[in-house]
Amino acid sequence: MSTVIGVACAEGVVLAGDRLAVTDGHVRSRSHRHVFEFGEAGAAIVGAPGDVDAFADRLDAEIRSYRTERGQLRIDPFARLASDLADDRGVSGVVAAPDADGEPALRSITPGSVTEDDVAAFGSGASVALGVLEAGHDPDASLDDAAELTRRALDAAAERDAGTGDDIDTYRLS
Repeated sequence: MSTVIGVACAEGVVLAGDRLAVTDGHVRSRSHRHVFEFGEAGAAIVGAPGDVDAFADRLDAEIRSYRTERGQLRIDPFARLASDLADDRGVSGVVAAPDADGEPALRSITPGSVTEDDVAAFGSGASVALGVLEAGHDPDASLDDAAELTRRALDAAAERDAGTGDDIDTYRLS
């Protein structure tokens, strides 16, 4: 299934995810993206490979429409939009965008639900990754330290979970 994580720190937010795509216990791809950048917004999403791709395409279109009609996208409308689309596609994950004050913010999204978190993990290796994240999270850390923490968490998940791969993509918002 893959694993995606998000970490908020003093300097911003880091989203990360591996590139493995597994369906019904079979590796379908070792280069499938789960982390997406939309300018000053990002998302790391898990689910069936086709559902993740369809979610990202639809989210990109909705973001462009939102920006045309309303201007800059902030975290709360972005997270609600992503959660509604997650409900349509059966995916989950983490999103990042500036809050109302322009500061980077992290939200967990599941179908129909949004949660504010400092650390979050979804996917087949989420429990292992979350253990590493919670043990090592420092809210005052630098963005580089947060990126290193995401790397350690995904490495730990890849060691213990057949559905999590070694190749990792990241998105940083500062």
